[in-house]
Amino acid sequence: MTAPGATGQFQHLFTPLKIGSFTVRNRIMSTAHFTGFAGDGVPSERHIDYWVSKAKGGIGLIMTEVQPVHPSSGTSDSMILAYRDDCIEPFRRLVEAVHEHGARIVAQLWHAGNTGSSQYDGLAPWAPSPIPSMLYGETPHEMTVEEIREVVEGFAAAAVRMKEAGLDGLEIHGAHGYLVEEFLSPLYNQRTDEYGGTEENRVRFALEVIDAVREAVGPDYTLGIRITGDEFTEGGLNLEDMKRITPWLVGDRKLDYVNVSFYGGGGVTIAPMYVPPAQFVYLAAGIKEVVDVPVFCIGRINDPATAEEIVAKNQADMVGMTRANIADPELPNKAREGRLDEIRYCIACNEGCWGRVTVRGGISCAINPSVGRENEMEILPAPVKKKVMIVGGGIAGMEAARVAALRGHTVSLYEKDDRLGGQLQIAARAPGRQDMAEPVRYYEQQFKRLGVQVHLSTAVTEEMILREGADAVILATGGLPGKPDVPGIDSPMVAQARDVLMGTAETGENVVVYCADHGMEGLSTADFMAEQGGKVELVTPYPNFGANVEMITNMFVRGRLLMRGAVFTPLSRLVRVEEGTVVVSNAFLPIERRLEGVDTLVLAMGSVANDALFKSLHGKVKELHMVGQCVSPRKMLESTYDGLRVGRTV
Repeated sequence: MTAPGATGQFQHLFTPLKIGSFTVRNRIMSTAHFTGFAGDGVPSERHIDYWVSKAKGGIGLIMTEVQPVHPSSGTSDSMILAYRDDCIEPFRRLVEAVHEHGARIVAQLWHAGNTGSSQYDGLAPWAPSPIPSMLYGETPHEMTVEEIREVVEGFAAAAVRMKEAGLDGLEIHGAHGYLVEEFLSPLYNQRTDEYGGTEENRVRFALEVIDAVREAVGPDYTLGIRITGDEFTEGGLNLEDMKRITPWLVGDRKLDYVNVSFYGGGGVTIAPMYVPPAQFVYLAAGIKEVVDVPVFCIGRINDPATAEEIVAKNQADMVGMTRANIADPELPNKAREGRLDEIRYCIACNEGCWGRVTVRGGISCAINPSVGRENEMEILPAPVKKKVMIVGGGIAGMEAARVAALRGHTVSLYEKDDRLGGQLQIAARAPGRQDMAEPVRYYEQQFKRLGVQVHLSTAVTEEMILREGADAVILATGGLPGKPDVPGIDSPMVAQARDVLMGTAETGENVVVYCADHGMEGLSTADFMAEQGGKVELVTPYPNFGANVEMITNMFVRGRLLMRGAVFTPLSRLVRVEEGTVVVSNAFLPIERRLEGVDTLVLAMGSVANDALFKSLHGKVKELHMVGQCVSPRKMLESTYDGLRVGRTV
């Protein structure tokens, strides 16, 4: 007999689940994640648009985001400040809008502990012990017993506000190295009073928070906790510790669910592309063995088929598909309706989501830039149908083609190579980066569905465009590899990073990679060569390598390189190339260094705009647009956004 709500190949994923006082329609959830959308510390219209898009897309459960319960949490106005009463009324409107589309929404209550920072409000962060923050390097204030009680009361007061606002439930954030976990963990708790030392003492703060919140909201209101299943650091909490502690926290139904996360060494939580999907589900499965309430899991789960398997195997009751639902808010509906090939699968690049948490304006998505702009980037039918010609099949051109076709235009896309993707295909050749090519599959499916005519292996000229007579022309001709003007740069020992990755350049064993791109080009090319056994030295004129790469991905690729013996040399400018020698100088002082015995110098200079076709056509075509790197070399998010923006207006 088929379970209620089950459909097609998903006999478990689309079944309801009772979580405390409410029931969700399916097992897909979006875990709490910071958006940066708050206005003056309260939920905004952008929050409503963002979370409603997920509700419309068919998701079962939405968690809000880290919401400070006390000013000592290192807060900013871009957060929803749960310690203020003025958040209640905006939340009421938000909850009503989400409920209208059938989803449930739970508020997360949070205190950053030593992961907070005085840079936001000038106040010292509070923590159990004065251990410097791994993220900011600040040493926090060690909380007094009176301050501990003040924060416990802050959790309870915030809980009352959330219940009054109509949220379906609450989640206490006890993971990711934040305050509740810091009290639990011997890594962060070095106290000698009743809140430190023994495990019983270290659990005391978490129990006091849980008890205070439960008393504040009553016995019939859903309350859960997010925990770290393993800290993956010597001397920290591991799964066996948490299997012992978690039943203690849950108690006699004081908690209605447990949301199991992880906190990797160095602060890694949001698994980048290098991490295989669903690698950490075993942590939730372990906790599920010792508690009798629903258990949630996370960990780069982007495929509904994987989520189905997790629930079918009883490894978890709810599956966190957070970034997957950012990349495609319609993922649940598409899966339920059997339209799997239409899903825009998350590639875990972290560029638009986690990579923008500190950027004014909030998060988005590198492959779905309508995220955070749902209202302004709505795609509507074109008032006048046009013949649109797009030149270039990278992500900017592909997105422009998709959007223009959705609006009813007749679209033709021309690409000089024998396949679509442009620099996506190059990036996908690097170790662990194969998912960079996934958007190509998505767009190819969209083009078949929307009737976009794709012309491969076709180099477009000015004459061809003028002869074609399109109503509108969109140029997405990309970028050309940068090249420094230094003596010897045309030597046979010099190669471009993209040629190395594509296998069209011969390289030797001793390699210098000149990283002047601020992105992944130099790092991933060096990783490619190191994996092949090369002896690699990375040189950059800047203080840091990959300065524009989000922190977790940067940590992973640099860790991989260090494990393979790569050498990092910052603040070194390329001066000249001699036979078997690369000469660099200090970026600030006239001190040269000769790197001898070099077989290959690889240039990773980023791109320069390939805008020659635009310049030749300017003034000759009635409606001419540019998108992507031919406008200006930028990141994937900006290129995709260009395609969306122009596709909407053409």
